[in-house]
Amino acid sequence: MTDSAEFLPQPPDPPMEIHKPKPVHSWREFLSEIGVVVIGVCIALAAEQSVEWLHWHVQVGEAREVIATELTENLAGAINRVRQADCVERGLDQLAIILDGAAKSGSLPPVGNIGIPWRQTYPSGAWESVIASQTATHFPRQQLADIASLYKVIQRLAEFNSQELEPWNSLFTMVGPGRRLDPASEAKLRDALSQARSDSRGAAYLADQVIERAKAEHIAFSGDNLQRIAALQHDPATLDEGVCAPLGTPPQTYGQGYVWTPREKLMRARLANPPDFSEK
Repeated sequence: MTDSAEFLPQPPDPPMEIHKPKPVHSWREFLSEIGVVVIGVCIALAAEQSVEWLHWHVQVGEAREVIATELTENLAGAINRVRQADCVERGLDQLAIILDGAAKSGSLPPVGNIGIPWRQTYPSGAWESVIASQTATHFPRQQLADIASLYKVIQRLAEFNSQELEPWNSLFTMVGPGRRLDPASEAKLRDALSQARSDSRGAAYLADQVIERAKAEHIAFSGDNLQRIAALQHDPATLDEGVCAPLGTPPQTYGQGYVWTPREKLMRARLANPPDFSEK
C-alpha cells in the first residue's frame, strides 16, 4: 500500500545563507582588504616560483654531471694525444730518414709496423641533448657560451682525428719486406709525410686547448672521473703503444694497414670469451 505521506506538500528548503561583504567604512579598511589580497597572491606566486626554481636547479645539476662524464671521455683522448705528440714527431722523422735513404738507393728497406697516433671517438651527445632541451636556458649565460666554445674545439679535434687517416694509410705503404721505390711512390710518400705532420700538430694543439679550456671551466667532475683523468696523465702505456712503440717486425707482404695493438688484443680476448648479454 502506498504511503500517503509522500503526497503531502513538503516544506520548502531553507534559504541559502549568503554572507554579504562587510561594508567598508574608510579608506584604511579598503586598503587593508586590498593588501590582504595582494599579499596572498604574492605568496602564491613566490611559492610557485620557488618550486619551479628548485626543479630547474635539480635539472641543471644533473645536466652538469652528464656533461662532466662526457667531457671526461673527451679529455682522455686529448690527454693521450698531447702525451704522444713527441712520439709522432720522432716517428715521422724516422720515416723521413728511411724515405731519404730509399730515394738514394732506389729501394725501400724492410719496414715494420709504424703505428699511428692515438685514435678514439669524441662524443658530444650529452651536450647536444642539453642544448635541445629547455635545461640549457637555465644555465648561466656565460657558462653556456664557454661550454659551447669548448665543444667546438672538441669537434675540430674529432675532424683532425678523422682526416689524418688518409696520410697515415699512405705511409703504411712503406711497411713490408722491402721493394723498389719509383718516383711516383716517393712523391706520394713525401706528401703523406707533410700532411701527417701538419695534421698531428693541429690535433695536438687542439687537444691542448681542450685540456686548458676544460680546466678553466672548473667542471664539477665526479671522484671517479677525476681519478681517471689523473691516472691518464701518468699512464706509461700511452707512451709504449701505437706510434710510440718501436717499429715492429717487417711483415712478409705489402698492403698492410695500421694496427692498434691494445684494441687488437681486446678484440681477440672477446672472440675467445664473448660476452653473454642474457645475463641479468
